[in-house]
Amino acid sequence: MAVNKPNEWSELREWLAARIVYADLTDFAEADRRRLARALTAVMSALGDGPDGDSGAAAEVVRGELGRGGEARADDVLRTHLAIVLAARTADVRGVGPGGELVVANARQWAECRALVEEIIALSPHPELIAFATGLRGRLVEAQRWRWVEPDVGTAAVVGLAVLVLPFVGAAVGSAAVTVAGVVVGGALVFGFVMAHRRRGWAVDAGR
Repeated sequence: MAVNKPNEWSELREWLAARIVYADLTDFAEADRRRLARALTAVMSALGDGPDGDSGAAAEVVRGELGRGGEARADDVLRTHLAIVLAARTADVRGVGPGGELVVANARQWAECRALVEEIIALSPHPELIAFATGLRGRLVEAQRWRWVEPDVGTAAVVGLAVLVLPFVGAAVGSAAVTVAGVVVGGALVFGFVMAHRRRGWAVDAGR
């Protein structure tokens, strides 16, 4: 399942729905049948008609059923269903770009999405779900990296001129103190300029 592409939520919903495990409940004990039925209902609610599904509440339901404990086969199904709900949650916590792609728009979304990805991988569900989480984790790593934002020509010219001129002012007036101050101020301007024109990848993507 590719991530960060047009109409991503619609494709993700269909992809996740195809990975739901419809176990034959007659093969399980009564307690496990109830656990599986409640979890399946929660999964279906998480894969609603849009990126505003009830995935958060659904995840709590499936976690609760998994936490009750039961037959290993039932727990395996529940782990897969929890991974499906968490994958749906990664869509709910992100924003939707102009082309329908899912994008991380702020640090809170990044942190929550990263936590969901790690939980999916820790569950060791179906390999395809692990591959999805691994791919999304790679995108999140890229989104956290610093990127250079192109400054406007005027600002760059002013900073560059100041850095070049200030030290020479001190030399021209014959003052070592002024020269040193010019170098320090010039260095501070360069540092401030660089800091002002770098952004986290998610901030750059969200501003497009």
